Amino acid sequence: MVTENPSLLILSGVQGDSRRYRTFHLYEQARLAGLNCQLTHITDSHLRPKISGASVIILHRAAFDSQVAWIEKEIHRQGGILINDLDDLIFDPDTIQYIHSPDFADPVRRSLYLEDVHRFRQTLDVSDHVIVSSNYLLERVQQLGKTASIHRNAFSLEMLSLADTAEHMLEAKDGHIVIGYASGTPTHDQDFALIKPALVSILQHNPQVVLWLVGRLDPGKDWGSLEDRVKVIEFVPWRKLNAIQASFDINLAPLQIDNPFGQSKSEIKYIEAALLRVPTIASPSDAYRYAIQDGQNGYLKRSTMEWEACLAELLNNFVLRSVLGKHAYEDVLKHYYPTLRANQLVDTLNTICANRFRFQYLPPETDAESKPAGPFWSCAAFERTPTLLQRGVYTLKHRNIQTLLKQIWIFIRRFVSPLFPFPNPP
Repeated sequence: MVTENPSLLILSGVQGDSRRYRTFHLYEQARLAGLNCQLTHITDSHLRPKISGASVIILHRAAFDSQVAWIEKEIHRQGGILINDLDDLIFDPDTIQYIHSPDFADPVRRSLYLEDVHRFRQTLDVSDHVIVSSNYLLERVQQLGKTASIHRNAFSLEMLSLADTAEHMLEAKDGHIVIGYASGTPTHDQDFALIKPALVSILQHNPQVVLWLVGRLDPGKDWGSLEDRVKVIEFVPWRKLNAIQASFDINLAPLQIDNPFGQSKSEIKYIEAALLRVPTIASPSDAYRYAIQDGQNGYLKRSTMEWEACLAELLNNFVLRSVLGKHAYEDVLKHYYPTLRANQLVDTLNTICANRFRFQYLPPETDAESKPAGPFWSCAAFERTPTLLQRGVYTLKHRNIQTLLKQIWIFIRRFVSPLFPFPNPP
């Protein structure tokens, strides 16, 4: 017997942009589809009643512990379905050799990461199905013998509204052409190194060009006379990021495509820039090859020579930049709009649930032709949860004191590392 209008519970085990894209945006899509849905975090003190009332649970980036073990047993006792959501290659311990993060110079941080990876794999193993953000991750999960589906990252209505505002508020430029890169995390230092020679050459031959680097990135100290044209902007909250990106003339999205960790990344850098009508040059990873048709809504480039030639062409052709940006904008509205993804989410859930549950799609009032004035659902306050104290109590209760001590050590190291840095890892 098929249960109509089942209840869906979406919860995450982490914070940050991954949680936002994979749970907040997913919740918005579920609400737009008219689904009976709740959203929370695994540390929620009122979680257990919500689990008991759920038919299907989507569990995002939750490392296996006593809480996850209880969730798995309870949802299956109720005859429900547990879906694991993954948007990164965080379930394979071997991939740590491909993650070039300065954080791993700290042996405690490295140890905790490996512990989490093994726990992520345990969660994957006990789940009934896996939802991933790219075809590359789909193949990696299927190699483990698990059934999986793709539900790609997409923008939210709030992102679209903020992008429109940023474009309208953009001040007149001072004659410079801005090449921009928003890195996000320190793990992208190696990706940036791929295109740095091309950028150096472009800056040397084009005095009107400036380079803006946003986020936790170490660009190096070897820029010489070009240094005053390299603007480093500290990490900013995502709601303020598009005000910066709106000033970009060209957006960069380099990735080490021979690196499994890089291949697992999604196309969000393209999506975010496209909402601002900024063209992107990207490495031809699995996700960017899906999103970008080379020469139509962006560019896909491999070698230093290709990156440099492409940058030179775009710098000297304002019309081409405008056309590519316009096509990118039209493309993301066509393929990544929340109401469209809401429909896809319903189809995906019904395929996963087969003859046990049936989700019904209720057509929303807004569509791709009528952009809303504001977000469908605002999650600004919820993003700040859980607090450090809540996370610490959760770890102590559901994992162990050793893990909590590691987490405390890492938190302290963030403040003292500038004074007492670890040597770079080999």
